[in-house]
Amino acid sequence: MIVAKGSAAAVNHSDQYASYTSLLGTNAGALSAVIGSAFGNTAALQFTSAWNMQNAYLVDYAIGVVTHNDDKAKAAMFELTHSFVPQFAQLINSMSRVPLDQVTQLTSQRIADDKAFIDDVFAGNYASYYSHLDTAYGHTARLGDALATEIAIRFPDKFPGDAFTHAVDLRVSLSNLLQEHSYLATMATDAAVAGRTTESNAASSALAGNGSALAAVFKASIGPAAGSRFTEIWTGMDNALLSYAAGTSGAKQVLTEKFVTDFTALAHIHKPQLVDQVNATIKVIDDQRAKSSKTVANDDRAAATAMQPVADSIQG
Repeated sequence: MIVAKGSAAAVNHSDQYASYTSLLGTNAGALSAVIGSAFGNTAALQFTSAWNMQNAYLVDYAIGVVTHNDDKAKAAMFELTHSFVPQFAQLINSMSRVPLDQVTQLTSQRIADDKAFIDDVFAGNYASYYSHLDTAYGHTARLGDALATEIAIRFPDKFPGDAFTHAVDLRVSLSNLLQEHSYLATMATDAAVAGRTTESNAASSALAGNGSALAAVFKASIGPAAGSRFTEIWTGMDNALLSYAAGTSGAKQVLTEKFVTDFTALAHIHKPQLVDQVNATIKVIDDQRAKSSKTVANDDRAAATAMQPVADSIQG
């Protein structure tokens, strides 16, 4: 998601580019901390080195595409596929025992998807852009699932519990889908604020697809009626976010009052956590409207991170 937002900012010549590129480093640090908690500091440092190499080459590829520098783009992609992928796969396999072929395949697929959505946004093929982004997000989640499961099996003293229960699957699905929604929502609002109608429409379609996936989870976990009611509430929230981006009077109240009340009742969750997430998303839109490029990326990440306790609360 961060790579996609940074690439889109580069294509749109937006001041947000530096903010999202910097956020890649923040994300790498957070990932390394998780790796270190399981495998130790040496593994964390090795992971950081490999992950930062990947980020640098993805940025180089995006810059090469945007500036029509084919040599730079080709060189970056060559390094990603021939240096990063095998080195990263070997690192993950050696530290975790996730099969080398599995890591290689998932990482290669994700790099191909990253390339595809960068090419898409440069060409203005927004429907394909969001489709490839969703696929890349899914491949990353699958690798995360495999790695997290292996960690839980190898270190039960550090990470107790059964990684194979339905409750775990449900919680992970909700967390992934809700965080994906958070980033897609702010992509849609950014396009709306900037008047990029074609992109805004494509982002709205991506939001609808994400909403359908979430409705299926609610239907399976709470009951058939919950799926229909979820779609009604969630669609209203998405529409209110876009309305707020457009400056429509009353949209903020719909988000902070009606949506919060309705969704809290449906999901039986703690209201303060949902309020925090909604307000965090509103803050991102405020940044977008005010062109606060220095704060938008960190606020965007904060809104997505605030979805985690909401997902946990739904299961709680």
